[in-house]
Amino acid sequence: MTATTQGSAMKSKLLRWSNDFMYQAILNHAQKYDGKFLTCVKSTGIYCLPSCPARKPLLKNIRFLATEQEAIAEGFRICKRCRPDLFYRGESVDENLFIEMLARIRSCPSSFSRVSSLAKSGGISTTKLNELIRLHAHLSPADLLNRERIKAACSALTHSSQRILDVGLAVGFESEASFHRQFSAHMAMTPHAWRLLNSSSEFALKLPDDFTPDYAWRYHLRDKDSLSEHLDKTGFTKALWVNGYPVVIHLQIDGHTANCRWTLPEEFIANSEQPVGVEIHRQVMRLLGLNTDVLGFRSNARQNKHMARLIESTSAIYVPMTANPFESLVWAIIGQQINLTFAATLRQALIKLAGPVIGQDGFRIHPSAKEISELEPHQLTDIRFSRSKAQYLIGVAKAVVTGALDLDQLEQGSAVVAERKLCELKGIGPWTARYTLMRGMGFADCVPVGDSGLYAALQQFYQLDSRPSTAETEQLMKPFSPFRTQATTCLWESLRNKS
Repeated sequence: MTATTQGSAMKSKLLRWSNDFMYQAILNHAQKYDGKFLTCVKSTGIYCLPSCPARKPLLKNIRFLATEQEAIAEGFRICKRCRPDLFYRGESVDENLFIEMLARIRSCPSSFSRVSSLAKSGGISTTKLNELIRLHAHLSPADLLNRERIKAACSALTHSSQRILDVGLAVGFESEASFHRQFSAHMAMTPHAWRLLNSSSEFALKLPDDFTPDYAWRYHLRDKDSLSEHLDKTGFTKALWVNGYPVVIHLQIDGHTANCRWTLPEEFIANSEQPVGVEIHRQVMRLLGLNTDVLGFRSNARQNKHMARLIESTSAIYVPMTANPFESLVWAIIGQQINLTFAATLRQALIKLAGPVIGQDGFRIHPSAKEISELEPHQLTDIRFSRSKAQYLIGVAKAVVTGALDLDQLEQGSAVVAERKLCELKGIGPWTARYTLMRGMGFADCVPVGDSGLYAALQQFYQLDSRPSTAETEQLMKPFSPFRTQATTCLWESLRNKS
């Protein structure tokens, strides 16, 4: 059907509907009529979808038109709340609503003292707000506001000399006590300690009472002969990319404290004046999984029989992440359709091939996108990569280097957008994308469909006769929402506990 024919069909249908019928539809915010007609408000000069959440004018102030072209021709402007232009272009209204809402929060987090004020700014109900933010940020609206307030406070503490109390109030906290409590819970240190980060070569993190490092060390040392991570009696050693340079960190757990110290290479000191403490803190928090909402997960278990049964024989698991999203994506591509042992072997071979050497003893850092983008496929096939896997890995690295794929930006935005952008790349499917969202970006409600370990764990957990299909896996994991990343990790761990 051509645009002209489609427009004629809409006009014909519009003639059969009375103004009273269409007015009742917009009073009910009826989504099923979106695309069937437009509400054009004479007093404001805007045109809206029937489902627009804005307050409705009197019927006498409305014109009903069949198409967007008609509305524009009559001089009406796009409604900024329901965005009919996005609807007619086939873009997601909800997705854009979330992105715009996130931008508003980040521009002035103190503007939203309550969740209700955030809902009002978007012209939606608090129920819709909760659904929207759960879907895109994998957080509750209150948790999203807190996260963004803390991020704004971190920036202010780093780049200004404001009093700590003034910083807390400026980003939207109601009192100094509330600011200190929330900051310490999110950053594992006080605001004062954070402010000193960039003038030191070490820091200490206060660990939760139920934290144990065992799971994190097992995750980071999947390859027991790793060239880029090391664990001994003195602690955990790893090199991190900081401002484009490798920085070796050493982590030591002492009771409920994680002590981190680092050494900078001479070329870093000579060529960079940028402070490093804040960036090292961010990566260490990732390595230890300290951004995991274990308390929320376990609190939810009190009302959720599936969660309660899952955690009854499992200690608290803080989900460790890779130092940066690219490292996780590399691991996910390497691990496609092969077992863990062989994946670890390929990872070690890749690091030996392309990872820069740090120091005198052959210790290496995981290669960045730049090093991998400069490889030729044959160099990877020579170390037992399949040709397709070699092409996927180099292709992704080149996308990162050119800026076509901005992993850091995706990490700070919508999980829906991040998964879609990753899956647009050759060789990236749902499992690879969702694993990267879990371990590389920290999204809390991911199900890595296609994971054989998850299939086996679900079969065991639900006592099924056979392993579930992809569709069945999605269904079986629903009771664990909005904590499916933690639930997945616990299910993986249940296989190890049984063995």
